Amino acid sequence: MKKIGVIGRGFVGSAVEFGFSAQCGCNAIVKSYDIDESRKKDSLEDTVNYSDFIFVSVPTPSYSSGIDLSFLKSALKSIQDVNKRTDNIILIRSTIVPGTTKKLDHVFRNLNIVFNPEFLTERSAKFDFINQSRFIIGGNAKYTDRVANLYKWRFGKTVPIIQTDFETAELIKYMNNCFFATKVSFLNEMKLLSDKIGADWATSIEGFVSDGRIGHSHIQVPGPDGKFGFGGNCLPKDVKAIIEFSNKLGIKLNTIEGAWDTNLKVRPKQDLKDYLS
Repeated sequence: MKKIGVIGRGFVGSAVEFGFSAQCGCNAIVKSYDIDESRKKDSLEDTVNYSDFIFVSVPTPSYSSGIDLSFLKSALKSIQDVNKRTDNIILIRSTIVPGTTKKLDHVFRNLNIVFNPEFLTERSAKFDFINQSRFIIGGNAKYTDRVANLYKWRFGKTVPIIQTDFETAELIKYMNNCFFATKVSFLNEMKLLSDKIGADWATSIEGFVSDGRIGHSHIQVPGPDGKFGFGGNCLPKDVKAIIEFSNKLGIKLNTIEGAWDTNLKVRPKQDLKDYLS
């Protein structure tokens, strides 16, 4: 019987709980902990020491010049302090820029760390978790093999599993979110043009997505929240973080910066106040 631990019971952690629960026909034993007393279910000690796989899903918010790792570092330190085992695997689910997991792995040497990005939308996180198109697992093959076997046990062998290094897994996550942000910004610009020339927007979208290469996600303007541009917990944070990360490397991401500039023009400023320097 598989033993699963969850640290951080927000929408990402809760989706993991749900995906391994009896509600989904899974017979794993799931223990979970949150630093927030209102969300706390099990103790940290039980969650860590009773679990073979510990999913860590804590916030990594953006600020003007990067991302805040304090919550993630605190969570890993707390796990390290109570962990009495040497064989459990720590799966970092929080979004972090390339190179971060390797540094954390060096600091927390006695933890078996794997980077396993999530590809969930907040409004449908539980559904997304149990209907994933692929799993990305970055780290030492000794540990990624075990995580791959866990996912095969839970979801069968038909869902693709990509095992790679830390940096590649970290980059894949940003590639996805930055592409979606660019797509949203492009379509917001097309909506402005459509309104200006008096085109039928619904028919324009129908004709656009009829090309199978386009895809049907991230095309609604205004978005599901009734507002223009992109907001929420993921896209603004990750776009801003990858721009700052690339600037520090001396790389100019003109397309992504253009998507961000479009978003600043069409999105209510109140929604983006945490990302404005």
